[in-house]
Amino acid sequence: MKRSFLSSIIISSLLFSNVCLAENNDFMWEKTYKKTLATNPSLALSMLQDRYNSLESGTEKLYVSSKIHNFMMLQGQPYYGSTSTFDPEHSSREKLFIDAINYEGKLKFDLAKNNYLQLLSYANENKDIDGKILFEYHMCRLLNRQTQYQQASVYCEALHEDINNAVSSVLPKYVALRIVANNQEFVGNYDEALITYKELLSIIPVFEDASGVYNDAGLLLKTLGNYDQAKEYISIALKMRENSPLPLLKAQTYHSMGAVLFETGDYQNAFDHFMQSKIIVEQYQYPYGLMHAQLGLGKAMIAMKKFEDGIAHLLGGIETATQQGNSKLRGDIYLTLAEAYRIQNKYSVANDYANQAFELGSSIESERLIGSSLKVLASIAESQEEYGLALDYYQKYANSELARRNMRHQSAYIELETARKDHSDTKQESKLVTTIQENKKNIASLKEKTQIYQILLAVLAALLPALWYLRKIEIARVELDSLTGLLSRAAAIRKIKKQPELCSHHLNHVIILLDLDDFKRINDTYGHPTGDRALIHVANILQKELSVGEICGRLGGEEFILLLRNVDDLDIRDRVEHLHYVIAHQTFIAEDNTPLTITASFSFLATYKALSDFDALYSILDQALYQAKKNGKNCIVDAFNDPILFPPAAYESTQS
Repeated sequence: MKRSFLSSIIISSLLFSNVCLAENNDFMWEKTYKKTLATNPSLALSMLQDRYNSLESGTEKLYVSSKIHNFMMLQGQPYYGSTSTFDPEHSSREKLFIDAINYEGKLKFDLAKNNYLQLLSYANENKDIDGKILFEYHMCRLLNRQTQYQQASVYCEALHEDINNAVSSVLPKYVALRIVANNQEFVGNYDEALITYKELLSIIPVFEDASGVYNDAGLLLKTLGNYDQAKEYISIALKMRENSPLPLLKAQTYHSMGAVLFETGDYQNAFDHFMQSKIIVEQYQYPYGLMHAQLGLGKAMIAMKKFEDGIAHLLGGIETATQQGNSKLRGDIYLTLAEAYRIQNKYSVANDYANQAFELGSSIESERLIGSSLKVLASIAESQEEYGLALDYYQKYANSELARRNMRHQSAYIELETARKDHSDTKQESKLVTTIQENKKNIASLKEKTQIYQILLAVLAALLPALWYLRKIEIARVELDSLTGLLSRAAAIRKIKKQPELCSHHLNHVIILLDLDDFKRINDTYGHPTGDRALIHVANILQKELSVGEICGRLGGEEFILLLRNVDDLDIRDRVEHLHYVIAHQTFIAEDNTPLTITASFSFLATYKALSDFDALYSILDQALYQAKKNGKNCIVDAFNDPILFPPAAYESTQS
């Protein structure tokens, strides 16, 4: 018995020492490989190939094959695996594996998922814990990339449990923990994600590139609003990747830093980092990275009011996203374009892009994209002061968000059910049953909350029109000239500046600046009350003569401004002359009952372009009005076409 006991101790010791020796050998090999990779990539590839050739068929050989694939991809080279005539069964599994990784790179997620699930099923059937861990890792990563975070969490949690229970595994624990932490962040378990990142940083070997962990942790800190610490972490990642032989990793971190800088309002630096990312991904023909770089560049340029360049980047992003079949990102770019044109007061184009995003969201059944589109459409309508339409969009947006919330929880239930069917591990099935039951309770609770939310939404919908009406009355009270009832100076100019470019170049915005002639003489002769009557008299004429949607405001004193809309080229002069005529030929009554008439000097200009640069146009009109006074008053000067002699002060400034 002693001999038997002693033998068991010796065997156990030998087994333990063999495990430690194997782990130590793997550790030393990885350390040497990483060191070589940093200085001599060609030699590092040879090391990978030598290790691959020395291994027997099995999970470790598959894992090394995936490392060769990763190396080649980061060098911009394709890789399709190795075929062996000695073990066709292993070659078949390797082909499934490498094909899946290639499908994933080409965003063919369903094909990749099918292959990974076949491999995971084979590992479960053969009780291959290394294979189980490896393919749970790939399923977790794949579903994360598809944004199917709830379904991904099934595989990520199984991976987390299996990697913690394993004495050793082919897939390094620090590799597994990074993808687990990503999923915890995506499903909103931020505390757990921070704990996992902390554990990851504590176990990652010195020779291993920890830059990816710092990059991911930095992005999590950005999500939590801790921008200073986010920049600190991503700066560490950038420094670590500064001399990396794998440029695509550097491109990723440039993009991450750009995203953080954009959130802090440092748009120029954000642009510079997005551009660095774009240069690298273009060089290595990586379309997934290119789409995100183009979106980041466009957003940064638009934030800096460099609309033409920003829109060019966004249109390039649409082309790339269309080629890659990435509808969700294409929808995000449509919305960014819509916002860019809204800021420029080009509402027609803004509406077109927002509606394209809405239609795309409907076609791919993306409640997130539908809701975002409705919110942008509401914002565009509000900018045009179409408050009824804005309210309609906001109500649809609220309903969409409510539906999205319900769908998200229903989807969580469906995804968990799907994952249960796909994942054959008994222990995991037990966990899934518990999770599904909990989700059923949550859904029932959510339905009750949804009913309350719908009641509140109905009350809000009933109140909003009244609130909008009261707000419009208040705005009108503040923005109207108290004497004439016309728009005040600020209100009139703001409305004029919002006018977009006209679709037809044969139609025009016509801006008229007019000043009443000899107004001071009326005040001096008949008194200020009669002067006020004159102003009210002219205001009434102008309001009566203008069409719906045209603008009339009092700039101050006896000066008025008008905007005529959609005037045909041939009708411009007629409309201006008609207004000039009716003012001069209608009488009003002075305080002493004397009938009086008053004339006005006019300057005008016509353009089909947007009026956002009104300040420059006003300067031109003002000079033309000065010319009208110099011409003898009671006349009209075309600011763009009639000769204008500048006042002496204009010349004095250039001669000094």
